[in-house]
Order: sequence, then structure tokens, then C-alpha cells
Amino acid sequence: MKNKFIFGLSLTLASLSLAGCGASEEALVIKALNCEDYIGEDAFEFTYENAQGEEVTVSYDDVLTGFEQYESEKLGKPVKVIYDTYDTNETMLSSLKTGKSTYDLICASDYAIQKMMMMGMLQKIDREAVPNYNDYCARYHLSMMEEITAMVPQADGSEKEEIMADYSVGYMWGTLGVLYNPAKIAADKNLDEDEIKFDMVSWESLWNPKYKSEMSVKDSMRDTYSVGIMRQYHDEIVANMEKSGCFDMESPSYDLLEGAYEKAASEYAPTLNEIFNRCDEKTAQAVKADLLALKENVFGFEVDSGKDDMVKGLVGMNLAWSGDAVYSMDRGDNESNQTIYYSIPKTGGNIWFDSWAIPKTSDAEHKAAAQDFLNFLSDPQVAAANMETIGYTSFIAGDTVHGLIREWFDPRSYAMWVYHEADWWEDNTFVYEEYAEEEKLDEKLFTVAEEGDPANKADRIYDPTFSYDEETGYRYQDGKTYYRELADGSYEAIADDYGYFDMTGSTFDQAVVDGEAMSWEEYQNLYNETVRAELLEEFEDGSAEYEAAYEENSIGWLVSDLTYMFEDTITAPETLGDTPDTNPYLFYTDEFEEIENEAGETILAGRQFYAQYPTQNLIPKLAVMKDYGANNKYVLAMWTDVKSNNLPLAGVIIFAIILGAAAAGIISSLLVKRHYHQYKIKRRKEAAKR
Repeated sequence: MKNKFIFGLSLTLASLSLAGCGASEEALVIKALNCEDYIGEDAFEFTYENAQGEEVTVSYDDVLTGFEQYESEKLGKPVKVIYDTYDTNETMLSSLKTGKSTYDLICASDYAIQKMMMMGMLQKIDREAVPNYNDYCARYHLSMMEEITAMVPQADGSEKEEIMADYSVGYMWGTLGVLYNPAKIAADKNLDEDEIKFDMVSWESLWNPKYKSEMSVKDSMRDTYSVGIMRQYHDEIVANMEKSGCFDMESPSYDLLEGAYEKAASEYAPTLNEIFNRCDEKTAQAVKADLLALKENVFGFEVDSGKDDMVKGLVGMNLAWSGDAVYSMDRGDNESNQTIYYSIPKTGGNIWFDSWAIPKTSDAEHKAAAQDFLNFLSDPQVAAANMETIGYTSFIAGDTVHGLIREWFDPRSYAMWVYHEADWWEDNTFVYEEYAEEEKLDEKLFTVAEEGDPANKADRIYDPTFSYDEETGYRYQDGKTYYRELADGSYEAIADDYGYFDMTGSTFDQAVVDGEAMSWEEYQNLYNETVRAELLEEFEDGSAEYEAAYEENSIGWLVSDLTYMFEDTITAPETLGDTPDTNPYLFYTDEFEEIENEAGETILAGRQFYAQYPTQNLIPKLAVMKDYGANNKYVLAMWTDVKSNNLPLAGVIIFAIILGAAAAGIISSLLVKRHYHQYKIKRRKEAAKR
């Protein structure tokens, strides 16, 4: 599992009856085992068709209680989920081997699922019983799970090679990469920030002496070993990339050539997977040398503190899972003014999957309910609710998740629904519930009736729904001007509803600017022309001041291809175009920064969107690390040797200082929850400035 937490029990067994059910009716209890903080804990709305064929919309307090209510109605009897948690896959496997605890559902990482298959612990899942998964799981990810195999014991004592896709249902996925804070590193090492961003496109940056003691790496054998593999076989990987003819080897990021995706995915990716999964004794010893050298260059190892250390500015680099990376970037944006980036280096790296499986200890009745649970989790509405809480990326796509990603990341959303006037953002654009209550905005904020006069109290409309949407936490464009009533009964105008343009009627398919329909590319051009005209009133054309202001305020959206994620799972036209206006698998993004070095080479530095959904061109560079099998002893011995040497004295001293500095913040950091709405504040501020 990609988040490590203290082993615990999240729910205890209480009454086996549910409210509204007869006290004598025994509940059907299913037991689930998962990593802590790895399921939706917030309220959400769920729409489904009941037994009478009627569409019903209900509000559930969280995912677990939602399933209990949903399944109880379906079965006509009470259903209870007993939900336990664990810290690591290894702890979970050791516990299950004892046989003291049995479960109907277990969520585990890809290699742990493989291991349980080989141990004969799992039963096949009836795919017909999880239609939501069949309809909405990402097709590319499913195809990768179909390529992961294990030798499964058979009833006659023989073994048969079987695919992981038959024994598990995908839940979350992500990547492993480098999380970095260029501003902190630049200050610590007297380096240029752009130089740092350039360096982070290579795994070699972890070994680079100029970043000595800036980085923490995972105290995780498999994750850190995978980085050692990427360094040990760097030259072979590069040679294979060049031989494939799929990559631009002259570009600093080894970009995938246009039109080469299918060939790279079918021909190059298997070669990378073979290299990535080498774990024989010779390879383990070679990687050990690399990791010992890495150990001398980094600050130290960490289990789960890296994501918080980055926010606090205690380290400038961290080997991070993508979900933790998003967590750090969100908190950095909103809590500590730390602008943090995420990089998957140019030669690629690890893509991982966490999946649900059903142990053999689950009988037919419990297995049926467990499969209903998996089908419930695979509904895009529930997948979106999970993503809202836990911060990782769901295996599930579909229109609901697609819409959520557009809301979070697509700048067309900002253009249609939020203001462009940067000086107005600080206090008024986002009104969270607690802020609204503190400032009494529900009482003081108003609009006016059509043709009304804000000075006339009879024309004032005190309706916070005009300015604050409780579900999403931000304002929609509605063609009105907002005012705040002052203590003396007078008022002040907060802002007009639109920035440069009235975008009424705009959709993701086309922009409508002041009533005129146009493509979103034309919108960008028009927006920039407007910015240019405005700046020329203040600055001389071609001056350094003008160029700097134009670069800051103009927009230039890039396109990210997420076909691998959403293909065949969302509503899409029969004929797909080559722009986001005409192809819903394509997304505009304003998140990438284009960085140019002295040689005129350019790279793209990415943040949240890149971490959560890497663009399709990167996918062939990602490999799944499988179970080591019989070679586990070599890798384990290697890791024992790497970890046997303690931190250098300097590292111990620095670590002690950090512990002291961090002590005051422990309580508050434990209370921090991932909440995806918050990080959009800074993103939209930055979008507005453009």
C-alpha cells in the first residue's frame, strides 16, 4: 500500500442490527481490511435505480455507511461492514498467515496480491457480479493487470499460471517520482531554480553531490530498490529507447514522438518491464552499490514523514508516491507558501496499483455481498467521493470522475466560472463555510434585483447561493455584481461578475465571449490581445516591464492526453477531434511550466495535475514492479546491508534538530486532513493573474 500508517482498527464491532430493522433480524456482516485513511469519509450524493426501476438520489455520510444502507435496501436485511486497517503489506500478510483473523475483502498492493495468489489465499472474482467495474475501470490499467501473473495452486496439487485481473478489482493507482521544492533548494545550495527543475528530469539528481543532504528517500525496500534499478540500468534503458524509434533522444526529456504511442506501449514497454523487474543475486548486489552511494548523498530514510517534511521546509526533495506528492503540493500552496513540484524522470519509473481481493475464507453469501461492495466502489460517484477524501487517483473513470477532474484542473472551468481580476481574489473569490460563518457573509453579502439599486434596501437580495455553493465551496458566474453591507447600513461593491468577458453560454466544447461563439484556442488569443492592449496603456511596447507583465498575465494552455484513462468509459462523440473542444479525452492545462536552459533546450515542470494524471505520452515509460518470488532473499539481503549502516553523525545531528523543531507542530499536523477543495485557491489565484 502506498500510504503507511500505524497499525490500527478503525471500526469496532458494535450492534449487529441497523436502525429501522427488527431487533431479532441478524445482520449480514462482512469484514474488510484496508490501509488507514484509504476510503471516503465525507458525505456525498448517490443516485441509483431501485428495485422498482425508479431513479433515487440519496445522501450518504461516508462510503462505508453508504454501502451499508445501499446493500441493506437491496437485500432487505441489515448489512454491517467491519473495517480493519493495517500499516504495511508485509504486516498484513504476516497477520493473515496466522489464520487468527479472516476477512471477506482485502485491499493490497499489486505485488502483495500476486503473493497471496501464489499462496493460494484468494478466490476468483465473478466479473459479471461487478458490472460497474467492467464499464468504468481504466482500460489501460486493466490491460496491465491482465499481464501480471502468478502461479496459483490448484485443487489437484499442481500449479497454474493465472492473471491478477481474475483475482482482484483495481482500486487506486499512481506513480513514484521526485517531489521537490526549487525555492528551498536554491536558497540552501545557492543554485538557480530553473537549473534545479532541469536536473529533476533525471534520476541521477538523487546522486548528484550538489543536492547532498537535501533529500529523504523511502524506508521501503521495493520503492527504493526500483530507483536503484533505474540508475543501474540507465544506459541499457536509454539504448532501448533509442532502438525503439519511439522517442526524441535529442530532447532533454526524451519525449515520445508524435504518433508513436501504440508502438511504444506494445513494443518498448515490455522491454522496460523486463529490466525493471530484474532481481537476481547479481542485480541485487549491483543495485546495493548504487543504494549505498545514494545513502551517502541523501539526508536519510523516512516511512511516512516525507510529505509533511516537504511542507514544513525541512527537506527540499523527497522520493514520493504521487498521492503523497499531491498532498504536499496542496498543503504547501495553502499553508506554508511552499511551491512544490513533482517529476517522473525522463527514463520513466514505477506505476503501482492497489486492488481489492476476496480471500478463500469468505463463503458464498459473504462473497456475494463482498462483490456488491466492489461494484459499489466502482460506481464513478463513489470513486469521486473516495478521491475527494484520500487524495489518490481512482482506477475508475466515467463521466462523474471526468467532470471532477475538469473542475479541479481544466482552465476552461476557471474561464467560465471564476473571475480574472487578481486583486479581488484574496478575500472574496473562495468562500468556505467556516470563513462565511466567521465573516457573517451569509448575512452581509447580497446582490440586487434586475434593474435594482444597491442603495435601496428593498432591492437587495441576501441569498448566499448567489455567491457560495455549499457542495463545491466556490462561486459560479451568474451575471450579477456582489456587494457587502457595511456596519452603518451602506455598502461596497466587491466585484463585477466577469473579468474581461461575459462567458455566458460557454461549454467545454466552445467558448462564448460576449455572446460570440468561438473555439477555446480563439478565446486564448482574444484574451491575450485584451491583456496586451491593457498593458500597452501602462508600459512601452517591447520594454522589459511590458514583457514581464505580459508573460505573467497572458495565458497559453497546453494539452494533456488522458485517453488511456477515460477511453470507452465516458460520453464521447463518434468522431474525435485533435483538440479538447472536440475530444473529451484531451484536457487543457495551465499547470505545466516551460523551462528553458542556456542551450535553448526546454522541459516542462509539473505539479498536481501531472502527479495525479500523467499525460499519455509518459505511460509507456512506466513499469509495474512484480513480486520477487524466489529472488526475494537476494533483494532482502541487499536491503539489510544498505540499512545496516546508520546515518552519518551529521545526519543524526540534523535529524535531532529537525525533531525538536517539528515537535510543536505534531499535534496540528495529525489533525490535517486531505481536502481537495483547498488547494484550488492558489491555483485559481495564479490562473486569474494570467
